[in-house]
Amino acid sequence: MIQPLQLKVGSVGYWEKVWRNETIYEMGWNVLPEYQGNGIATLAVEKAMAVLKRNSKHHFLHAFPSTHNFASSAVCRNLHFSLIGQCDFEYPRGRWMKSNNWRYKLK
Repeated sequence: MIQPLQLKVGSVGYWEKVWRNETIYEMGWNVLPEYQGNGIATLAVEKAMAVLKRNSKHHFLHAFPSTHNFASSAVCRNLHFSLIGQCDFEYPRGRWMKSNNWRYKLK
């Protein structure tokens, strides 16, 4: 049997977070630079969202890319997240940045 080629080109994940007194899912992703620009993030986020929709305990999924991260904002826009606005967001811990608050309604 021929094994399919598997490459590790990035990651996508989601986790619970309390945001403005509501428990939500937060999602984040990254793609290695040499693989960026090929739609990999959009496809991976879409697949993770499909899993989350089937198993969701919460109403909303959020993503908080930096206001300068145009590629991640494009992923959100392409997958029909709503841009709630800009916010100050702590990432990594102890470091604050200006982020776009993108939200997707799961239920």
